[in-house]
Amino acid sequence: MKNTAIATLTASFEESGNVAEWDAKQQGGEVVLSWPSVPIEIIRAAGLSPVFVRGGFSATPMADAYLEPGIFPDRLRRLAQAALSERLAHAAAIVIPRTSDPDYKFFLYLREFVRRGIVSRLPPVLLLDVLQSQGPDVRSYNAARLHDLLHELTKANNRIVTLDDVRLEIDKSNSARAAGRRLNSLRRGIPRIKGAEVFPLLGAFWTVEPETYAILASAAADEIARRSPLAGPRVLLAGAPVDGTKLHLAIEMRGAVVVSEIGPWGSGAIGADVACDDDPITALADKYSADILTPRTPAPKLRTAIAELLDDVDAVVVSLPREDTTFGWDYPSLRSLLQSKGIPHVCLSGDSHTSLSAANDERLDTLMSVVPVRMEERRG
Repeated sequence: MKNTAIATLTASFEESGNVAEWDAKQQGGEVVLSWPSVPIEIIRAAGLSPVFVRGGFSATPMADAYLEPGIFPDRLRRLAQAALSERLAHAAAIVIPRTSDPDYKFFLYLREFVRRGIVSRLPPVLLLDVLQSQGPDVRSYNAARLHDLLHELTKANNRIVTLDDVRLEIDKSNSARAAGRRLNSLRRGIPRIKGAEVFPLLGAFWTVEPETYAILASAAADEIARRSPLAGPRVLLAGAPVDGTKLHLAIEMRGAVVVSEIGPWGSGAIGADVACDDDPITALADKYSADILTPRTPAPKLRTAIAELLDDVDAVVVSLPREDTTFGWDYPSLRSLLQSKGIPHVCLSGDSHTSLSAANDERLDTLMSVVPVRMEERRG
């Protein structure tokens, strides 16, 4: 079958995270997570499988009865729909990282659903608070939180886990990261794959077993490396992180190529290896607090991450959906940076999982009309 590795990774990404349609009778051993800022190495060391919920297109009527509009992103509505319909009853745990105000509020809603008897069958609901701030006690605090998480997950799975088990999972994930970095390199400089196609291949890192991911991502990279370079303006997708390809498709149908995204999916999924020495838990705390961009990422660090990508792009599309309460505050600084570099940009509102509004369509058309088409590599 042609492009088997690409097709397999894409299918794995599309199928994962759709917890609102799980068959509760067929699930078991999964840890359901609301955002990819939880170390998957700890989950796998506990003998469990990570499942990161993402937004989508399906209706969420049960969730809509309790969650206010304009506050919770679609990924959390889908998670609430799955919880209220008791499709998560046989999952090992639900872990909500405290990476944004909506995620923290959602954790409280889940606990309230249980307290009030709105849902009777729900696995343990855990809050993971890994800080991204600076301070003398932050590193030890974060490591302690990950030790607590490992303890709770081993209880849920009735399993004895050693630090060597964690080290082994780190080694496996690092091999997967190496393959993912090679994939990501094929969209930078002189891109050979569009963003809408590569985004699922990179996002699959979070849920595909790491040894399998390393093999499939390497095979996919071999196939993509043989392709001809792509023409068209090179676009960075910034603002509130997207977890699907709807915006990619809207941008690329206009002849552009999305070469990077800000956020924990797509180009932000892989990052550097976990530098593991004596203490694997602290190594994971360092990695996930430093590398994973979230709404709690300090503004100077976010600006630096964006600035490092701008030499490789011709335009920037900024996604600011209605429920965003963070990234809009960073927009004035981003606008000044883009203006200083002469890089055109546009802001899009609305849900990144739905079709663009007429106003957003017009904004994208206007942006594409003023962006030059480049074939040369801008870096170096």
